[in-house]
Amino acid sequence: MNFVIYTADCTGNKANCDYPHRVEVDSADVLQEAVKKDHVCAEYKGNYRSKDNFVTSNAIVMDVDNDHTDELLEFITEAKMDEMFPDIDYCLVPSRHHMLPKGSHPAAPRFHVIFPVEAINNADEYAKVKEVLYKKYPFFDGNALDAAKFLFGCDVSEVTWHEGWMSIMDDLSDGDLVMGAPEEDEEFDAPAHSGPILEGSRNKTLSHYAYRDLCFIVQTRIKAG
Repeated sequence: MNFVIYTADCTGNKANCDYPHRVEVDSADVLQEAVKKDHVCAEYKGNYRSKDNFVTSNAIVMDVDNDHTDELLEFITEAKMDEMFPDIDYCLVPSRHHMLPKGSHPAAPRFHVIFPVEAINNADEYAKVKEVLYKKYPFFDGNALDAAKFLFGCDVSEVTWHEGWMSIMDDLSDGDLVMGAPEEDEEFDAPAHSGPILEGSRNKTLSHYAYRDLCFIVQTRIKAG
């Protein structure tokens, strides 16, 4: 598993748009060191972060803030991520608000999820993948779906390096990813499982479907307000 991120020369600077340092991430140690600085998961022209400057990315980044509920048992945790995506490559990086109160919400697991993918060379296509992921898994932050998102740096004690044998793209149907495809908010399209269920991963893979149903319940609650 490997992907590329770009880091800034600062930490915690919301106004910064310059991300000049290319980092090839191929281990948890490299990732843990890189995320100490503010960073992005895409290359931009002139290293200047903006949607118009988007060049390419081989890492889809999503946020989990757990602000969809205040119920402890409904929080998305590292263990639940493993059960939902047992065969998928991903990394988890705690955010600066991890296990701290945020706004009116109590302390909860809060982290960034990085899914390595084949390179995407179009900002709209990149944002579309994030939108589809959010619709299938609405515990992801719906306010962080653009192609020019940056992540605040954080000196974390550890990151999660989850090696699988599938890409998150294998969990999405081709129809979902067609640009300009009609939206079907009232229906929940089950993610298709690609490939065989390997011996030893059967229970995890079946748990994936159970958590898919949980996501449908969460999605319904969010729509109901």
